[in-house]
Amino acid sequence: MSIGSLRYIQVKRMLLEHIASLKPHDRLPSRTVLSETYQAARTTIERAVSELIGEGVLYARDGSGTYVSDAAGLNQGSGAAGRTWGLLIPDILHYIYPGILRGVSDVASEGDVNLIVCHTDNDYPKQTRHLRKLIDTGVDGIVVVPAITGTVDMSPFYELQAAGVPFVFCHRMLEGIQAPRVISNNFYAGYIAAKHLLANGCERIGYISRPVYSASSERYQGFVCALAEANVPVRGEWVAFEPTFEPAGEGYESALRMLRGAEKPDGLFCFNDGIAKGACDAAREAGLSVGKDIRVVGCDNTNICDTMPVPLTSVKFPTYEMGAQAARLLLDGALDGSRTVVLQPELIVRGSSAAT
Repeated sequence: MSIGSLRYIQVKRMLLEHIASLKPHDRLPSRTVLSETYQAARTTIERAVSELIGEGVLYARDGSGTYVSDAAGLNQGSGAAGRTWGLLIPDILHYIYPGILRGVSDVASEGDVNLIVCHTDNDYPKQTRHLRKLIDTGVDGIVVVPAITGTVDMSPFYELQAAGVPFVFCHRMLEGIQAPRVISNNFYAGYIAAKHLLANGCERIGYISRPVYSASSERYQGFVCALAEANVPVRGEWVAFEPTFEPAGEGYESALRMLRGAEKPDGLFCFNDGIAKGACDAAREAGLSVGKDIRVVGCDNTNICDTMPVPLTSVKFPTYEMGAQAARLLLDGALDGSRTVVLQPELIVRGSSAAT
């Protein structure tokens, strides 16, 4: 997206803000005045005004000027009623994202803001395409759960900043981009999971994770910290960062490999509930009783937990609150780029890690 295109979008947004303060049939300042006011080229002003005429926000009278239409309030609104936000999430069908969506949606509804939901499948190129479409659409703000697979592409976030579109990171952030963020404490998630396993008698504890990225590294650091406090060594053969983000079969092979060793772990902390399910399947195949011979803790507290043969202990993140607080920052205009809100998870104990 060119600098000229970004400037035009920015000017159009400023024009819409100005129009929101006018009444139907009020005359817009001349192109020359607008060019000076917004420090933009005459061609940029002309393009923005022409589009607003085409959208029915403005109308022109030959030899007289450009005026605010009767439909401007319906098309663009004044204040929150005409606003639209975007929400970028990996996949509404998986893990924590339904909670985040509900939190954002409720705050948007409260503020009379329209919401466009985009699924990235955690893919950077798809994320870039969605963000550029949202810029072109003229959204008034975006909540983003950043993608984690593929080659990192920061350019759309610079384009958002250049176009004056505010955005808030949710659940995780993107290093190198200054923006408000509402994130979960992944370090603490790993810490409380490992502390729980230690408290319930585990002495040989493994960690199975998705590939290395910010959240998996932070959960591992918390896991290591809890073991270090208890003077329990971290065994490299019982730590696995899986090679792919694909959910099919996750956790199973890694756990089976650990359980085939001469010495087996008696506890496992898994990055998410899907991995934990695969690990429990592997344990049963190895002839172990989950919750007795080996204790397992997952993460995200999804509906997987209560559907397993032995209900799964899992770390629960306040997903609704994450989405709601991220949206609240947009609604209230609390957009200081250094602002960070960190929400604490809690452990939901079930049979997979029951005490002896």
